Amino acid sequence: MSKKKLRIASYLISKGLISVEHAREIMEEQETRKGVTREMFGRMAVKKGYITEDVLNRAVIAKEREEAGYL
Repeated sequence: MSKKKLRIASYLISKGLISVEHAREIMEEQETRKGVTREMFGRMAVKKGYITEDVLNRAVIAKEREEAGYL
């Protein structure tokens, strides 16, 4: 049975790396860009200064490892 994949936003929130308010702000901005090339959530969080590039990279790797069953 495979686990449901979390979106990076949910993962960052669950680990306390980004606030719900910041995540909501980014998602609202993404929504306004529909039809236009939409920027990825993590990249937007870095550009806004909510997380660093290093934090994003580590979170993506940790999330993928958890989803693959490597804890």
